[in-house]
Amino acid sequence: MFRRNLYFLLVLLLLYFIFGSWFLSFTSLDEGRNMDAVQNMIKTGDFINPQYNCQPRFEKPPLLYWLVVTSSYLFGLGEFSARLVSGLSAMGMVGITYLLTRDFFSKGKALSSALVLATFPHLWLEARAVVPEMLNTFFALCGLYAFLKSRLVLGWFFLALAFLTKGPVGVVLAVGVYILWKRRLNFIKPIGLFIFLVVGFSWYAFMLLQHGYEYFYRFFIYENLMRYTGQMSTHPAPFYYYLPILALSTLWYIPLYFRLIRSFRRDWLPLLLWAAFVLLFFSLASNKLHHYILFAYPPLAILLAEVVDKRYLKFSILISSFVFLLLMPLIHFYEKERFTPKAYPLVKNYEGPVYFYRAEDSALVFYSGKCIKKLELPSSAEGLVITKEKNLEELPFCRVLTKGREFDGVYLLLECKRTEVKDP
Repeated sequence: MFRRNLYFLLVLLLLYFIFGSWFLSFTSLDEGRNMDAVQNMIKTGDFINPQYNCQPRFEKPPLLYWLVVTSSYLFGLGEFSARLVSGLSAMGMVGITYLLTRDFFSKGKALSSALVLATFPHLWLEARAVVPEMLNTFFALCGLYAFLKSRLVLGWFFLALAFLTKGPVGVVLAVGVYILWKRRLNFIKPIGLFIFLVVGFSWYAFMLLQHGYEYFYRFFIYENLMRYTGQMSTHPAPFYYYLPILALSTLWYIPLYFRLIRSFRRDWLPLLLWAAFVLLFFSLASNKLHHYILFAYPPLAILLAEVVDKRYLKFSILISSFVFLLLMPLIHFYEKERFTPKAYPLVKNYEGPVYFYRAEDSALVFYSGKCIKKLELPSSAEGLVITKEKNLEELPFCRVLTKGREFDGVYLLLECKRTEVKDP
């Protein structure tokens, strides 16, 4: 019976986190940027200095790139191999949640907590994105679990991997939750800190030696400190931004929140503090993105598993599977309307210059294998120009080659010829 349940869980995880990850070509800005960095590593053999669009990419550490490169060597460079890293990380996240429940709360609820977490739709999305958030969450969760099991050196090793995936944030979250849970600092061990520095900081040290203050400012100051404090506002959102995201992610279980409040037990307090800490930490940040709160989902899944009954859980799995399978053909049809798959063959085969104008489709950089410059003056355009439909009036001397929709608007691929400006 136990083995059959685990097989059932595995099938669900493969369905929710792996199946259909190749249906969409690369979408978000970060996916395209990360994949171009991966492609450049494979082409050049330089696995230390990430590059996007022929410029250094200082925004992210390299571990995601290295794992996608490894997957690409095994399965070929493409959507499946690239997104497999996030998909497997999501599966690992569910596995660690199972272990946390079994070892620290209720052995009988371990499978339920894993199933509850697997049915959060937000995880389906992030399991299909070539971005570091899912991998970072997995390593931070492994580090926290190792700390709780008094495997402190192993915990620091996992946090070093989180640091190599996304920087300080995974370390801050795991350490913060551990302190709230155990209320002691026994995790600070010299050998653990040494492992963390050797594994987690060596690449950063190399980048600092090679690029100096430019790298230090771009990553540690701009990407972390200034984005969190709002000195550099790129994704502003109100304080309550994560509440509707949380509601959508746990949509099938909203009625259980009332049952959870009524039957709340003192031994569940660490889980409540864990989820609240993550939500508060990111709610206080001036810049917000939906995938920042992934680390809050395991404690919520464990809490909901404590009050869900088998009948309700079966219903949640059925509705989750129905919604998921319904989304697959919709994604297939949406892909046919997208701009990137329409435009990249034209861009790839074009022999002249290509520009972005007041828009950026980073996936085109990856698929075309070209460096695409930014166009500053519309009147100087000559060649292909990628822009949004709202900017078309500024380029009256260009003709539309193709158009399509992306998540942030309608994009156009234009062919432009330089206009001669005569002196009066």
